[in-house]
Amino acid sequence: MNKLTFQSAWKNCEKTMPLPRNLREIIIISYEEFKEKVMEESEDFVKKVTHSLFSGDLYLLKGAFTKEFLDNLKNKTFLYFKNKPSEFFKMKEGCPDFHRKIDLKLGENYSFKRCSHSFYFYSWNKDPLNLFTPIYQRWRVVKKLMGLKPTEYENNTPKDGVIDRIQVVQYPSKIGFLEPHSDPYKHQRLFNSCYMSKQGVDFEGLGFYLFGKKNKVVEVEKLIDVGDIGLGYATVQHGVAPINKDKQPNWDDANDGRWFLSMYSNESDEVKSRHTGYSLKNDIVIDDTSKSRLFPTNL
Repeated sequence: MNKLTFQSAWKNCEKTMPLPRNLREIIIISYEEFKEKVMEESEDFVKKVTHSLFSGDLYLLKGAFTKEFLDNLKNKTFLYFKNKPSEFFKMKEGCPDFHRKIDLKLGENYSFKRCSHSFYFYSWNKDPLNLFTPIYQRWRVVKKLMGLKPTEYENNTPKDGVIDRIQVVQYPSKIGFLEPHSDPYKHQRLFNSCYMSKQGVDFEGLGFYLFGKKNKVVEVEKLIDVGDIGLGYATVQHGVAPINKDKQPNWDDANDGRWFLSMYSNESDEVKSRHTGYSLKNDIVIDDTSKSRLFPTNL
């Protein structure tokens, strides 16, 4: 009998269970302990963790990065792009690293509405901030968990169809948000996010949330520390709510708002009819009270 691997376990779940939409449980474990279990790949753990994630569980991996590393990442990212224009490039061959200030108007053009200052990095560029080595050390563990080779996609460029992208995101006070959505799952089964800000220290308010039973908003920021990684199946519904609602946004202040780090393998824009995430505006009925929490007041 063949040994149960992550890849075969995921395929078993995908054949026999519906795609998860709602959060079931939140599971907290140290990153180092979780990494050890992933690398060991015991059949008991493989079966348990894949079934858990495919049932809608969120894993918070404590202490994946140090606060010092992430504070430095935030500051050097902000400084590197400070005097560079806000611009946009599709994920096509030769795409440079760039940043874009996505205000409320620009954010309406995306597959799900948003407002953020986003910084994009690709592995084929010169890695001017030396991000990829330390980030790939953690990302490879997650790729193995997802049933991929740990180094899958690392050497790809847009012509190859699927590419790795590091995105550092600042959600400015009062207006920064990401509407409820489902992420693409075809090439990356799990959303894979590292949290760079702490509720009650760096910001006040809801921030990252998921939808639980009966589409009830579930708050999670109180459980999150700077340096934690959050993993959940990509189709589990989630979003980012505005924070610091009584404070004016400052696009020129690195310490404003809430920051996070996204590690995602996307279909490039060289792919026709590329697989993307989608907004839940037609799937979830949001009452006026919840809407006032999840969206900026002027939307």
